[in-house]
Amino acid sequence: MISQLKNWLNYMHKKVIVPMRRRNKNPAYLARSNAIGMGLAFAPFPGQVPVVLALWVLLRRTKYRFSLAISVAWTFISNVFTNLPLFYLYYLTGAYLRQDETAFSYAELKDMFVGGAFQAAGQIGMNILWGSLLYMLIFGTLGYYLGWRNKK
Repeated sequence: MISQLKNWLNYMHKKVIVPMRRRNKNPAYLARSNAIGMGLAFAPFPGQVPVVLALWVLLRRTKYRFSLAISVAWTFISNVFTNLPLFYLYYLTGAYLRQDETAFSYAELKDMFVGGAFQAAGQIGMNILWGSLLYMLIFGTLGYYLGWRNKK
């Protein structure tokens, strides 16, 4: 298991990190690409890729350009397999931030997702929103920092 993980990490380093380092763009370009992709990966809605595409179209003629490919690749951190656990993490974080005393179990929150759509709103939705905003900010900032760091 450990050797498989090492092989996967080496493969990802060779296929993702090394090509990013070889780009002839300035460090801010890569940093923005990472920040947008990693930040939107933790957005509490499906369809982060169209949002990245819309941002890319809006910003491509400005000085705030970024790599569409890198940003889209980072959005796949959250996917169909990780969305429900991430939503529960957002819920717990948001409940803590908002000092909400009610706590649902993972199974109860899972039951609120009927047919892939979130059916509950109000207090639970606000907890998920505030929790996800915190993670978007943290991972967007982390992505920006890693973009600067990897370029050097």
